[in-house]
Amino acid sequence: MRRIMKTDFLLFALFLSVITNAVFFYIYLRRPHVFYPVQTEENRLCVYFRGGLGNHMFQYASTYGIARARNMTVGITPASELFNTFNISSQFLMGKQFCDTAEKVVERKPCAYDKGSVHFIRKEKVNYIHKSYLQSWKYFEDVEDEVREQFVFMGDVQDKAHELIKSLTKPFASKNLTIIAVHIRRGDYKNERNVKYGYNLATGEYLSRAFKYFRDRYDPIVFIVFTNPNVEDLKWCKYHVNGSDVVFAPENPREVDMCAISMCNHTIMTVGSFGWWGSFLAKGTTIYFSDVAQNNSNLRKDFSFDMSDYFYPGWIGLR
Repeated sequence: MRRIMKTDFLLFALFLSVITNAVFFYIYLRRPHVFYPVQTEENRLCVYFRGGLGNHMFQYASTYGIARARNMTVGITPASELFNTFNISSQFLMGKQFCDTAEKVVERKPCAYDKGSVHFIRKEKVNYIHKSYLQSWKYFEDVEDEVREQFVFMGDVQDKAHELIKSLTKPFASKNLTIIAVHIRRGDYKNERNVKYGYNLATGEYLSRAFKYFRDRYDPIVFIVFTNPNVEDLKWCKYHVNGSDVVFAPENPREVDMCAISMCNHTIMTVGSFGWWGSFLAKGTTIYFSDVAQNNSNLRKDFSFDMSDYFYPGWIGLR
């Protein structure tokens, strides 16, 4: 009986090993690959994911930039949403156990560049995990091209986003049509906890100024509005954002929305990291709401004195 149980256990272990390897191989083959120098498993800087898609992108891009600056290799698990959404190199895959036992590094301000987050004291042959938001473009400034190369959406996401834009702009068919993506975030920013912390919502007056900026410069033009599909937010948006050149995107998976935003010529963002990354990937002119934090609030203290560590150079701030 013991021999049979031992044999069954070995067969089960072998089966589990085959399935695991098959899954990794499938993920590996599913994407185009980007190869970078790989260090040993004792020289990794793990990404700590928390929050939504935009937060994850900051956490990966900044950790990647810090790792490259410190001659380390970024570590990411295959379960990450980013790995299944973007062209993240499979060279960076590592087992969860390495990050679980890694030494912690933390930031001082979530939305400001912190030299200490880059030049932390490091021991040899030790893994680290950056338990931080790292929401500053300065962390990956020197490897921006590599970050953009990895933040290429998977083919099926691109196809859905392309069809979405095609269907929404069909009534405006024109060779010279300029497409402006408008990301309006309200939702959770309205709750009491976030208001008390210092979050400001973009106003209708701000959106009017942002729309005017592009209407004064482009013709023909169409604005595609991406927002939370709940009834209250839609009602607010349709009251403050209107015109024959405005269309509202239907509800889609968030990665499809971001991909569609990135395919537009220019962008208007309100608040939040999702709109930040959609604008960054679009590479056009970006108008942003500059009054994102209440003066003297806890949120305002999360930024640098002029917020330039957070907002990307060349973007245009309006209130």
